[in-house]
Amino acid sequence: MQRPVPDQDVRQAFDFLDSDDLAVLQPELAEVRLAAGEALFRIGEVSTLVYVLVAGRLAVRKQTGFADKMQVVALLDPGAPVGEGAIFAGQVHEATVAAVEDSRLVSFPGKKLDAFRDRYPALAWKIINRLLFISHLRLRKGSERLARVL
Repeated sequence: MQRPVPDQDVRQAFDFLDSDDLAVLQPELAEVRLAAGEALFRIGEVSTLVYVLVAGRLAVRKQTGFADKMQVVALLDPGAPVGEGAIFAGQVHEATVAAVEDSRLVSFPGKKLDAFRDRYPALAWKIINRLLFISHLRLRKGSERLARVL
């Protein structure tokens, strides 16, 4: 059953949107709660929901290539989007994401951005722009870490 999201969490997760945009988006949102150690999703699962971490901390783990070993490649703090590949149909998760501590997230179906694009293009652009900006920052940080290692 979908759990309604408290207004405060909606405003925190989507602080880049105005009240009119939030009014359109809020009915599509659900609250997700994870206990420490609980997985949000695992490698290979189909990606259908985009999440925004509201409280807690998440670990992103990827396979190392050595048997079944996993390595933490990122720790996510409140404000971080998670599972943003869900905006593209048919994507699967390339990492396992689990709560490091009890966590709260807001989720929305990635396919809703297509409907928003047609009906609320400015809102869809704001969300996609935010996801693209965060992806850009993550790629830059990853490139910087790789350059230091090489």
